[in-house]
Amino acid sequence: MSDPASIRTAPFHEIVTPGRRRLIILLVLIPIFIGSLDLTIVSAILPEVLTRLSIPVDTNLGLAAWAVTGYLLAYTVSMMVMGRVSDLVGRRGAFLVCLAIFTFGSLWVATAHLLPTVILNDIARRVFGLRPDLNQLTLLAVIIGRVVQALGAGAIVPVSLALVADMYPPEKRGAPVGLVGAFDTLGWVLGHLYGGLMVNFFSVNGEAIRQLVHGLGLDWPAPDWRTLFWVNVPLGIFAFVLMAFALRGVEHPVGKGRFDVVGALLIAATLILLVLGLGGNTDVTGATSLETLNESTGALPYNPALLLVSAALFVIFLIWEWRHPYPMLELHLFRKRNVSAATVSNFLVGFCLMLGLVSVPLLINLRADDASAESIALAAQRGGILLSALTVPMAMAAIPGALLAARFGYRGATAAGMLLAALGFALAGFTWTGDTPEGIMALHMIIAGVGLGLTISPIGTAVINEVDDSRRGVASALVLIMRLIGMTVAIAGLTTFALNRVSYLVSLARVQFPVTLAADELQRLSFEAYFNSGVQVIGEMLLIGALVSLITVLPALLMQRK
Repeated sequence: MSDPASIRTAPFHEIVTPGRRRLIILLVLIPIFIGSLDLTIVSAILPEVLTRLSIPVDTNLGLAAWAVTGYLLAYTVSMMVMGRVSDLVGRRGAFLVCLAIFTFGSLWVATAHLLPTVILNDIARRVFGLRPDLNQLTLLAVIIGRVVQALGAGAIVPVSLALVADMYPPEKRGAPVGLVGAFDTLGWVLGHLYGGLMVNFFSVNGEAIRQLVHGLGLDWPAPDWRTLFWVNVPLGIFAFVLMAFALRGVEHPVGKGRFDVVGALLIAATLILLVLGLGGNTDVTGATSLETLNESTGALPYNPALLLVSAALFVIFLIWEWRHPYPMLELHLFRKRNVSAATVSNFLVGFCLMLGLVSVPLLINLRADDASAESIALAAQRGGILLSALTVPMAMAAIPGALLAARFGYRGATAAGMLLAALGFALAGFTWTGDTPEGIMALHMIIAGVGLGLTISPIGTAVINEVDDSRRGVASALVLIMRLIGMTVAIAGLTTFALNRVSYLVSLARVQFPVTLAADELQRLSFEAYFNSGVQVIGEMLLIGALVSLITVLPALLMQRK
């Protein structure tokens, strides 16, 4: 009979049966997808939230935007911090705690107008002696709940990646690691479309649904934006119970040492200031209107002062980590070729991905029939659907990417993926015009999406396989954060590029206008100049995507074959 002690100390992948592995992966994917979905879902429902609370949009949009920005900041910071925590306390405990935090945050947002508002009102009156507006407090409660959600959701992703890696030997990690990365990407890209469609559906059919439920003997209110967060609660509880059962009796790799509090604070402050300094938003919809960009001409999309402070804190972080006996991030890992090459590659993959995510809705919005709310809403819906031609193939390509990596190595799979992405971006950049059929646009995005998707597994696996069991959480967080930073840098860079290029091209066109033009003719020609300039700039951005994809092949080729 086997010694129980030997079973407990055996490698995780030797303990867990294949059927149990599949169950754990399925349970892991549920909160990953929901959490990443909620990263961008709120941008689509903010107008509905403000309307329901009778809060003026024009005077409160800055505060409301923190429902997006606050989630992103907490999501980013929790990745690195909880990735290390999972290395020290084990994956099971870290995953369940993160899932519980996310579920509680979802419940808080769903009931923000009830108990959370009462709590905040009580604090405002008793502690600060204020009599705040209850609707304003409800909005603040929503923001707080969003931050709590993100603290759990962001941490779930690297912990899940490390957990999946624990369950498989190095040569078999590619497919499950790619699957986790694909669902994370797919969720936050589809979030805005999902939120917009559901809020519109509830607006049209909410009362009918309420009456139907009432006929069943249940006195429930009509569904609205809160329903999207209520859905998370039973799903979170379901995943929590089953995951606790699936991981029962299994010892996970636990690292030695203690948690580096100073390092965690330094990297948290660095990431927060970096994201805020670069614009504070990776939301795709935040830069999909050339009109919006044009209105901010003359204003930098980033904050140089915050970026300088972020850079200074990062230098201090590196010095601290170099001297600390138990650092958050072991810097010697970057001496390993696969870690450094994969990190650079993933940053550039994130940059290219955001180019695709922005270019598609930009062109769709530019081709809208008019500036009416109906046309804008229809364009947003069409743009979101067309974006699925990029994101869905990207997610689906994660598994073939793992198979390619197993056959040709990390470098072969990553390089092939980026060459395919370069082809897709180049075809789009050279051929898209103001009247290009959406079917052709979708085909080009499918090519680019498949190419980017092929890189998810080899890049993630290359980093995770280079670290020991006690550092997989941090390694997983590093992979994800570099892609997120690449996307954020792309947003800031694209805004600057689009602003300058559209302004320059329109000014060139206006110089050619005859001075004797009537007002209506001048307006028509100005609109044409703006439209043509916008289409040209979108094409140039896509060609930049092709160029950056080709550049990414260089660090990819530095990765060692494994």
